[in-house]
This record gives sequence, C-alpha cells and structure tokens, in this order.
Amino acid sequence: MRTYDGVPMRDILRERLESTAHDDFLVYVMGPYTTFRLDYYLRDDVDVSERDTTLGAFGDSEKELLDELQEIVEWLRTELGVNAFLAVDPDIPTEDIPEETDQERMNVISQSKAYAEASNAVVFVLPKAGVRDGVDIEIGAVLSGFDLGHGEGTPRKAPQRFHVFREHGVASATLDAVPHEYEVALTEYGTRSELQDQIARFLAGLLRSERRGDLPPVDDDSETNGMLGE
Repeated sequence: MRTYDGVPMRDILRERLESTAHDDFLVYVMGPYTTFRLDYYLRDDVDVSERDTTLGAFGDSEKELLDELQEIVEWLRTELGVNAFLAVDPDIPTEDIPEETDQERMNVISQSKAYAEASNAVVFVLPKAGVRDGVDIEIGAVLSGFDLGHGEGTPRKAPQRFHVFREHGVASATLDAVPHEYEVALTEYGTRSELQDQIARFLAGLLRSERRGDLPPVDDDSETNGMLGE
C-alpha cells in the first residue's frame, strides 16, 4: 500500500474523509471537472442559441462538472452509505497547485494511482458534457499501473473493482479499448438516474463478492503483489 507522509494511503483517506455508514468501503470517483461550453469554440459573431447545444445528462446546468460529480459523490455517501470521494476531497496538494503548503505534494497520476490502490471500488464517470482533455490518458495510466489486462503475471488489483460509465454519444477509441485491453467493464448510460442505478448495481455486486470471499481484501491486494510502480 502506498503511503503519504509515512502513513498508508487507505488510513489517510479514512482519516480525512467525513464518516459514512460504511467507512471502510472506499469508492474513488474519477471524471472530467470542466463542462464543455460551445461558445469556447465558436466565433464571436455566431449565436450559440441558434446551435444544437444538447450535451446530454449533465449538459443543461450552468454548473461545472466538478459540482455535478460532487453531487454524485454526496448521493453515494448519503443514499448508499459508501465512503465515496473525488481526488480533491482528501486535500492532498498536487504539484501544480501554486499555493504554499507544508504538506507533501503528489503529481496527479501518482495521486490517482494511490487513491485507486487504497479504494474498494474505482468509478470512472464520463459525461457527454465533459471536457476530457487528459482524462482518457489518466484512465489509461491508472489501469495500466495495476497490470490489468492480458499480460503475464497477476494484476495488482482485481479488474472487477474498476468500472467505466460512459454516456451515450461519448466517442473515444481509448475507452472502446478498455474492456479488451484491461478487462474492465464499460457501461453506457443515457440519464443521470440510469447512471445512478448502474453505479448502485456495480457497488452492490462488488460488496457481495467481498462478503463471499471472491475478492481479497483491499489491503491484501497490495501486500500480495507488491508496491505499484510510479
């Protein structure tokens, strides 16, 4: 298990996140934080209101996707009782944050790998309305960091603990390859309620697998397979 300031990351997360009904069931939620705005890309003399700007389940709000993802996390925490979080929630600074801090900094990829390693479930949410610059790369970096897929050796984390939820209309060759390259499930959704139902089913199935002993405890994943490479 990776450490932060000498403490296992799983312990850091449980200490820094607010308590839920199931504190020990950590769910790391990843996705784009910025909402796509059509007026970013059109000339000044083009009227956005005359264009088809339908951006799916998360495209009708003026809120940034970070706020939308935070609402999903809050729903997971209050309705399902799992200890869900976004990368920004544990308040561990990354190297690109300009503010002075006495805390140890992490680069964003190492941070995501550490959060994923420490979590019982890793959920990727990819809305049509999201600006995905770099997100697909981060997904690939996280999944490849656990030796998932058809390569030799044992995966450092069971692929059943990961799930990609992609909104209808999101086109990405990288995402298309995820089930084949990494043996990680990819599900498409059309509405926010459909997404929530799919996530709930995924987590319920994962919890049943843990209780039956079909999956090793999260701590054992790292102890058995060694430390993740940077």
